[in-house]
Amino acid sequence: MTWTGSGRKTAALCAAVVLLGTLALPANAAPLPPAFQVPAERVPAAPDVPSPDEIAAAKSSESATAAQVATIDRLLADASAAQDASLAASLQANNAYGEALVELQLRRDAAAVAAARAGAAGTEQQKTRKQIGQLAGDLYRNGGLNPALSSFVSGSGNALQQAATLEAVTAGRTRAFQSAETAAVAAESLTAAAADANRAADEAARTAETRKLDAERASDAQRTAVSEARTQRTVLVDQLANLKNSTVALESARVDALDLQRQQDRLAAVTAAPAQGSGQGPAPEPTAGSPASVNQSPQAPAAPAPVPPAVPAAPGPGPAAPAPALPAPGPAPVPAPAPPPSPSPGGSNRTAISVALGKVGSPYFYQYGGTGAYGFDCSGLVQNAFAAAGKYLPRTASQQFAQAPVHVPLAQAQPGDLLVWGSAPGFYHVAIYLGGGRVVQALNEDAGITVTDLASMSGMQLHPVAARY
Repeated sequence: MTWTGSGRKTAALCAAVVLLGTLALPANAAPLPPAFQVPAERVPAAPDVPSPDEIAAAKSSESATAAQVATIDRLLADASAAQDASLAASLQANNAYGEALVELQLRRDAAAVAAARAGAAGTEQQKTRKQIGQLAGDLYRNGGLNPALSSFVSGSGNALQQAATLEAVTAGRTRAFQSAETAAVAAESLTAAAADANRAADEAARTAETRKLDAERASDAQRTAVSEARTQRTVLVDQLANLKNSTVALESARVDALDLQRQQDRLAAVTAAPAQGSGQGPAPEPTAGSPASVNQSPQAPAAPAPVPPAVPAAPGPGPAAPAPALPAPGPAPVPAPAPPPSPSPGGSNRTAISVALGKVGSPYFYQYGGTGAYGFDCSGLVQNAFAAAGKYLPRTASQQFAQAPVHVPLAQAQPGDLLVWGSAPGFYHVAIYLGGGRVVQALNEDAGITVTDLASMSGMQLHPVAARY
């Protein structure tokens, strides 16, 4: 049966997506940290989609109908979990590429510094060689004696002056030879260091290229998984309507409601989880009436503060409308990253939120650093938004979380706090909390920079601790 094959294809695809995190890299490429692996058990193996004959047989009794409805509901839940896993794998691969680009830039900078030092040492070596050459020429032309010693040899002049002259010339000659030797050793050492730095930069470039390909493959796999799941959902909802003598519209709404409930339950569980393992000091207690003190019950996500009504809300982390076309890298020179915006006087996290919201609809872009030249990746957006508020954050998601001066439980999150996904210390995604259970983030190439319901991403290793600057 055709749809049975599709079901098997979907299950195989989901398993392949999860394995992306364990793809072998070249020997010179650092493996992805364990935090970037999606546990295999998070992706349920979906059974085959029921055939039309099985649906017809299930309508013979209420119990058979109920059992088949439960099977289809489980299939739909499994497909939703598989989509979460594929999106997480894509975000992990994108983050690994972004971190490889950061490392590449550091290596290139180090190589440039080493080359400059080696060049300066080479210049100094040439200078000392010239001095030794001049000294050797003087000695040759004067029969092995420096011209300054001629009066001493002839016996004319004051004896004390002659002795002092001899001592000074000898010391000067010794210093010249010592300087030449030191310059030669320094030039050799720094030249070797520059060669090592260049090799490290080349290795970092190869690693970045490998991770770029991994990111592209993971993104393609995620798009395919979403497309397959949508096709499967259409078939399963039709079967539900047939089984229950209902309509597709009613069953689709019921399935959506079940998905939403599962998301909210997961978010409630994460919010209620003990905030341990962050490695940070105790979280500040929320003051009475403050946004962080609102709704800390484990039955619902925290809702610190409303978001301005003009904020566009995306339905979830699935593909959104196509992002604006991105320029092809091509052979043109790579442009320098855009400088961070000037700090605004008295900048605050509200300023950072406003800047990030002002970029909603812009493309997600991790090539060339993801810091604004063509678009942003997740941590590039956070860094840019907070720079506008006069707060200069480090570059990667893990660094941004680790270096925050304050960490609070997710239940106490306030607008402007940073939420991360993954496991400490290797977080793979970061977003800015808006309050009301929503975040603004650079999600992926399909969704771009968007506002998303936090619950829709709660099944992707949402960390139970928020970072505050």
